[in-house]
Order: sequence, then C-alpha cells, then structure tokens
Amino acid sequence: MKLIHTAVLSEPQKKEILALTEACKEAEPVTLSAPLEDGLDYLLLYGEPSELNDISDGESSSSRLAGFSFLLFTPQDEADAVTCEFTAFVRPSMRRRGCFSRMLDAALGLADAYEQENGCTVDFCFLTDEHSPAARAVLEKLEVEYWYSEYKMVRAPQAADRHYKASVQITEETNAPGAEGARLFSARLDGQVIGTCALLPSASEIYLFAFQIAQAYQSQGHGKDFLRGMLALTAESGLPVSVQVSGLNYIARNLYKKTGFRTAESLSYYIY
Repeated sequence: MKLIHTAVLSEPQKKEILALTEACKEAEPVTLSAPLEDGLDYLLLYGEPSELNDISDGESSSSRLAGFSFLLFTPQDEADAVTCEFTAFVRPSMRRRGCFSRMLDAALGLADAYEQENGCTVDFCFLTDEHSPAARAVLEKLEVEYWYSEYKMVRAPQAADRHYKASVQITEETNAPGAEGARLFSARLDGQVIGTCALLPSASEIYLFAFQIAQAYQSQGHGKDFLRGMLALTAESGLPVSVQVSGLNYIARNLYKKTGFRTAESLSYYIY
C-alpha cells in the first residue's frame, strides 16, 4: 500500500474521497462527511485493485483509495496549546487489514513534527460519528477518553429571509478570519460593536462560524436579531447555512433551533 500526505487535493482525489465516503455510509448509518478544502492535512492510503473487492464494475484504476484521514490543527486560548483533530475513513472491504493503524501512525508523526516545529503542546483527539459501530470498536480498543460532543446544524433558505431587516447595523470587516474565502461581519448598536460573525461559502452550503455577542448585550434579543440579519445576507445564494455548536452550549443550540436550524450530524471528540 502507498500512503500520500497532502494539503491540496486534486479533483480526482476529491472524487475518490467522496466515493469512499459513500461506500462507508452504505455499510453503516454514518452521517459524518469529509471536508475537501485546501489547508488540512490529508493522508490518502492506496491499495492494489486486487485488494479492493467492493469497487463497482464501472470503476477501474491501477491504484485505488483504501482509506483516507484528515487532520486539523487548532490553536487554543493558551499560547502553547494546540488541538489536533483526527478523522479516518476506511473502505469496508479493507477493514481489519491495518489501514487505520497505518494512517494513525502517520498522523501521530505529523502531530509530533508540529510540536517540534512550533514549540507547543499538541492534544491529539479523534473526531468521530457516534452512529458508526466500527468507529466505536476502534475507540474502545484504543482506550481513549471521551471529551465532548458537537453538533452540525443546518438550515434551508426561507422566503422570509430576504425581507428581514435587522435592528443592529451589520458591516463587513476587512480583517477576515484565517480560512481562505471567509468573510467577517460585525454587529453595531449605536455605533458600538456588540458582536461578530463569519461566513465561509462553498459549492453546497455556507458555513457560519465565530458567532458571538458581547456579554453585556446578551439575553436582550440581539443575538437572534444579528443571526437573522446574517441569514438575510445569505438568502440570495439559495444555499443552506450550517453551523457547528458544542453539545454543552445549550444557549447557542437553543438560539439556532429557534431560527430554524436542525441537527444534521452528531460528532464526538475523544482524547488520545
């Protein structure tokens, strides 16, 4: 087998990842999807065609994707603390053949290299879908520690969004977040910035993140007003809007529910 590490996926690689993800979803009730954005660390594990016995007759290649994983390094509030999120998919017919172990070893090597290069401590954690029996079995074998759960919530565009007029003044800022293509907005009340929110569009959805309201202005309806104003900005695209929220953040989850968001994926984090 051949393992490739890359931060930029080619179009053929994206298609292979999507096909493998669908094969996993057909085998188990998995809802977790794979991101295809540049900037993450991807590990692509290829096997020979003779090893991959669940490839459809219409597919042929000298080498096929047996599994893939991706890592996201996220700095925390402490200057020397970083979280490395690791997620892996293995083709159903290739499980119990060491594919996951090989990708995990490579991922741990990348985490060690990140620590050395940046002089920080990396907390390595698994991001998984609780609907996958195979993933649960692996986590039990590794004896990992449960950390917390997070939910992906999605809201389809609504006709009323286009006509909503927010009470707060929403202004696009120039200092956008680090994610390529992201747009940062602020909410002002009487000239005072009371909140911020960012949007990251893709071909299939708009990801809304970094949504916050200053503590002094919370529980006064400004959060819902700001959020509805942001949904009005996305209305012309016709795309659904997605958010990710911690299972412990009951206030945020309730706000999203009240504005029409519904849970699409349940994700759990485990410390290694």
